[in-house]
Amino acid sequence: GPGDVGLSALPVELRAAVRGLVGDLDALFTALSLREESFAVGTLSRVLAAELASYAPARNRRKMATSKASIVFVDRTLDLAGAVGHHGDNLAEKILSVLPKLPGHKTDVMVNMVELTALQTTDETCNIIAPGCLAQPNDPAAKALWESFMNLKQKEAVMEVRRHLVEAASRENLPIKMSMGRVTPEQLSSYVQLFRNNLKALESHCGLLQLVLATVQTLKHPQTSKWDNFLAFERLLLQ
Repeated sequence: GPGDVGLSALPVELRAAVRGLVGDLDALFTALSLREESFAVGTLSRVLAAELASYAPARNRRKMATSKASIVFVDRTLDLAGAVGHHGDNLAEKILSVLPKLPGHKTDVMVNMVELTALQTTDETCNIIAPGCLAQPNDPAAKALWESFMNLKQKEAVMEVRRHLVEAASRENLPIKMSMGRVTPEQLSSYVQLFRNNLKALESHCGLLQLVLATVQTLKHPQTSKWDNFLAFERLLLQ
């Protein structure tokens, strides 16, 4: 029921808003001839319910009212978390959040393609090699893989990455060694390396390889582990 937090604990502007809302609620309940019993979930809700309970016009109304009602006030503070949430186990969302934006685009990212070249560099900002991207309209396999990034859970989507990569390597007669169990970014990188010295295979599966490298770079990115921590915290908060 109305609880232990007073109106005086709130900022001045919020106090005025609560008083105004109490007056509006009392006017509504008067029109409906209601005698309410208030319940509250959350700090601000308790303040509002307590103010309504002690509001003089409301006390008079309750003496005269002909109908009863239970009113539940619920704080919606967690709605604020929704706009900045790390909502789920979705590979597409992580790729779009973690990798740098493709210049001139809002919905595509730069994929570092150095792994597919003979260039040896540890420079993350190396811009000699043109970046890859997610949009691959002319590659049916890449389009299908991107659909799985958006529609499947991350674990299932990463397994789809491995499956597509193994199928492409097998079609090109590359010496692929299929392994079962958990998919790791290191495993995917080792598969990608098979395409590096085969220009025909590289050209045929370039779109697919860009999505694979986007996956590898996202899984290795330090922001991804932070994301998982945030997601775990948000789940606890919601519980």
